[in-house]
Amino acid sequence: MEAEKKKIRDHLRRSRQRLTQDEVQGLSAAVCQQAQRLPHFQNASSIGLYLSTDNEVDPSPLLLAALQSDKAVFLPVVDRERHSVHFVPYREGDPLVVGAFGIREPLQRSPVLPCITDLDLLFLPLVAFDPGGWRLGYGGGYYDRLLARDKRATGQKPLLIGLAYPFQAVPALPHAAHDIPMDWVITDRGCLACSGT
Repeated sequence: MEAEKKKIRDHLRRSRQRLTQDEVQGLSAAVCQQAQRLPHFQNASSIGLYLSTDNEVDPSPLLLAALQSDKAVFLPVVDRERHSVHFVPYREGDPLVVGAFGIREPLQRSPVLPCITDLDLLFLPLVAFDPGGWRLGYGGGYYDRLLARDKRATGQKPLLIGLAYPFQAVPALPHAAHDIPMDWVITDRGCLACSGT
C-alpha cells in the first residue's frame, strides 16, 4: 500500500509543481469562490484552515472571507517531536512564522483548540483524492491521527472539505481502516459530494 501511495504522491506533486504562480493564484481564487457558495461555509461559525505550501490550493481568499464574516478561524501548528498537529485561533494581522516542513504557522501557540470536533468545518490540503472522499496527504499522518483520535473520543467529526485541483482526482486510493473520508472536495469546477461518507 505504501509503495502505491508513494507512486501517486510523487506523480501528482510533480504535476502540481509545474503550475505557474499565476495559475496557482487563479485556480485557488476560483476554488475559494466555490467554497464560499457552499451553504455549510455560509452557516459555519468556526472553521479550520491551512496555509499553503508546495503549490497547494491557496485558501487565503477563504481565510479572509471567513474573518470578514466574523467566523472563528483556527490554523494548524505541527509538533514534529510528538508527531502531532493542533489548531490555534487566528485573527487578521496575527503574526506568522515558518514552522515545521517550511509551512507558515501562527506565532501564538495557545490556546489550543481542545478537540477538532469543536469546529464546524475543517478544510484540508491534499495531494490526491478519489470519489469516495479518501485523501492522500504527504505521508506524515498528522491530520489522520488527529481526526481518528477525536472521533474515537467523541464519536463525531467536523465536516471535512478538501481543496484541490481537478488533476488531483484519481479513480481510487488505498486507505486503512482507521482513515476518515472527506465529505466534500472543492475544485475550481465545483463542489463534489463524496460517496464514502
